[in-house]
Amino acid sequence: MTFNESDTRAKLIDPAIHKRGWSEEFIKREESAGAVEIINGKARRRSRGKIDYVLRLKVNVHTQPVALALLEAKKESLPPGHGLDKKPLPERARSSNKLKP
Repeated sequence: MTFNESDTRAKLIDPAIHKRGWSEEFIKREESAGAVEIINGKARRRSRGKIDYVLRLKVNVHTQPVALALLEAKKESLPPGHGLDKKPLPERARSSNKLKP
């Protein structure tokens, strides 16, 4: 039986995260990615995109936890890199804006 993305999170990822000692207090699910793209030389926030998990760590008792790891779940039949752009960010910006290195 192959797991879809939701099953992958519930049956594989959640148990693995908890087994390694992460408490719900420091696990955020379905967080907005808040990515910024450079279009025609101007920064623009992307409205779409969510990260399946953000694992946070409290580094100081007086501050908010900081993001330590971002996890993206996939259905079991897809390769781990499915949907990720293989170009580094500076190269994507140059190619979308036709800028020279």
